[in-house]
Amino acid sequence: MAIFQKKPMSASHYRTSKVFQQQGIFLSRLGRLLREGFSMRESLLFLESLGKGEWKERTLSIRGEIEQGASLGEALENQGFPDYTCTRLFFALHHGQFHQAVSDSGRQLIRQAEKRRKLHAVMQYPLMLLIFVGVMLFTMRYVLIPHIEQIASFQSGEMSLSTWLIVKSVYHSPVILLFCALLAGVGLGVWRGQNKKHSPVDRLNRLMRWDIGGLLELYWSQFFAHEWGLLIKGSCSLREVVVIMQGKQSSQLSKNAGHMIEEELLHGADFSDSLAQFAFLSREVREVVRQGERSGKLGYELELYAQHCEEDFDRKVEQLMNWIQPVVFAGVALVIVAIYAALLLPTFSIMDTL
Repeated sequence: MAIFQKKPMSASHYRTSKVFQQQGIFLSRLGRLLREGFSMRESLLFLESLGKGEWKERTLSIRGEIEQGASLGEALENQGFPDYTCTRLFFALHHGQFHQAVSDSGRQLIRQAEKRRKLHAVMQYPLMLLIFVGVMLFTMRYVLIPHIEQIASFQSGEMSLSTWLIVKSVYHSPVILLFCALLAGVGLGVWRGQNKKHSPVDRLNRLMRWDIGGLLELYWSQFFAHEWGLLIKGSCSLREVVVIMQGKQSSQLSKNAGHMIEEELLHGADFSDSLAQFAFLSREVREVVRQGERSGKLGYELELYAQHCEEDFDRKVEQLMNWIQPVVFAGVALVIVAIYAALLLPTFSIMDTL
């Protein structure tokens, strides 16, 4: 049997909205078939018959790996699905709602694709303006401003301080922009190199310093609260949840977090107190766990909190998108005004001396 070439991707690998959409549709259809009573093999055979081109080969590869003994999560990971999706399916093997987890994962990927499309739509026109402004800056730097400076210095002797500052700012802006881009690239490379030396939990904890509006905290709080809630509702104890988190098919982040929680439990800490070492989990998660342990309804309370986090996350993403475009437009407008000033003020200075 021909097996499609594996394409492993890390969780941080950039995926386009089209890739998220295709992956989400695949999982949604697979979850629907499993819910209707189809076996995994029958479902994949049906999806294989519907697939075209690359996705037909991918489905064939997934089916081949499963028939050789791999789990669905392992097969999907080898085909470039996100780590958090594969981890969610691994957890589903233990809490017994597998077809629901497959469908939910598909819907989550489709929502991510829609958010990326909205972000691209919001940023498309401003980015075109930025490119246009960049071309104008380079043109002024190497064509117009040198001639204006020659005329101004010849006829007026010296420009006013404000005019000189504006002209020089526009004149040197291409070099400043290139230097900033180079500095940002070097900084990003150094940051990624340093991050490789740290564990997944440490990397995410460090990243929380730059969390905009608490989006990362909401996302990971929702993820773990939802999965823990389903496991506990499936009759798993908290200690069994920790063991499952360290399973072979779990993501590196989940394994690392599970190991750290286990160490705290061995030292006599409560499960809720052991979560304090994770900056990417909200304080409310600890309170929900503490309250749920007392009430005996921890699974339901975690699921309810996860739903709240998801709604709050979607609302904040929409608000952020609504802010991005006006801010970019304001920046572009400021640059355009500076360009016009750099063109007109020297001309006015020349006219004043005539």
